[in-house]
Amino acid sequence: MHRQDKTLPKLIILVILLVPIVVLGFGSLKDIRYKIKAADGNRWNHLVGQGRIVRGEEVKNKITFTFDDGPDHRTTPILLNELDKYHVKGTFFINGHRFHSRTAAGDENKAVLRDIIRRGHLVGNHTFSHKDVTALDAETWKSEVQQVAYQVSELTGQPLKLFRPPFGRINRDNITSLSRNGYTVVMWNLDPLDWMAETPRALLRRSQRVIEENPEGGVFLLHDTNRNTAQAFPLIMEWIAERNARLAAEGRPTLEIVGIDQFINN
Repeated sequence: MHRQDKTLPKLIILVILLVPIVVLGFGSLKDIRYKIKAADGNRWNHLVGQGRIVRGEEVKNKITFTFDDGPDHRTTPILLNELDKYHVKGTFFINGHRFHSRTAAGDENKAVLRDIIRRGHLVGNHTFSHKDVTALDAETWKSEVQQVAYQVSELTGQPLKLFRPPFGRINRDNITSLSRNGYTVVMWNLDPLDWMAETPRALLRRSQRVIEENPEGGVFLLHDTNRNTAQAFPLIMEWIAERNARLAAEGRPTLEIVGIDQFINN
């Protein structure tokens, strides 16, 4: 009993000394509580790697935003600022060639990738060169995935645990291999075809139509390489808010904007 009495004050002193160190490394104590959520991508993306397939219909009345083909230093930062404005955490499925050292603007895009993670978004693997993995032999398509994983690990020290197949094309062998490596495959069920929209307003109309046709929500597909997408995002957010207010007044279900983790961990 006497020995325990001496140990307790030492433990208290140790805790007091450690708290400032933790706060300096991770932010305030409030920030620490936030960052242990599975939705936060900058430290906790390993929590979503469960070898599953997400199609967008796993949960009802929720919507999550995903962005493919980046990062792009010309458009992604615009979108990141809008996501911050609306307190939305997105999921970015990146192509390795975008931030390869031998690619034009590769260094600029590397900085954008770091910023995506710094702001707490999740990052997923979209292959190195955006090829149809079902059309490649086993060695080649695995290399397409591994190159991106290696690049991100070298750049950020983080593993990748989410995968989205280019063009949505994937077969059983692909899925088996990805699952063995801890990847969760993320598909989508809401696609306004933003690459076809000629203006931000046109993309807003496409998005409205897709959501009205799928009122229970799901996984929304956009491309952060598209300037119209970056400019249309606040219009889409304002419309969802107006729609939610109207539905709530009518006593009908609204759409909650969430992270991809809620579709994986349902």
